[in-house]
Amino acid sequence: MPSVSEQTMVRVNIGELRDHASRFVRRAAGGEIIIVMNRRRAVAVLGPAPGAPAGRRLLGCLRGTARVVGDLVAPTAPPGQWFRT
Repeated sequence: MPSVSEQTMVRVNIGELRDHASRFVRRAAGGEIIIVMNRRRAVAVLGPAPGAPAGRRLLGCLRGTARVVGDLVAPTAPPGQWFRT
C-alpha cells in the first residue's frame, strides 16, 4: 500500500460528505485519502481499508501490457540520418 504522501488527499466539508457519502467511499476505496473537515478543522480521515487492493492509478496502470522487441540502445538509423536539414 502506498504511503500517505504518495496518495491523493482531498479535503471535504462534513455537509458535503453527508450529501455524497457513497461517492467519497468509492474514491477512498480507490486509494484516495478523504480528510473530513468540520468548521475548518480536520475531524476524521476516510481511506482504503488495510489490506484492501489499491485502485488503479494513472501512474503504472499499464504495467505489463507492452513488450519490448529489438535493441533499445542501438540507434535505428545511421549517424548521418539522425538530423534532417
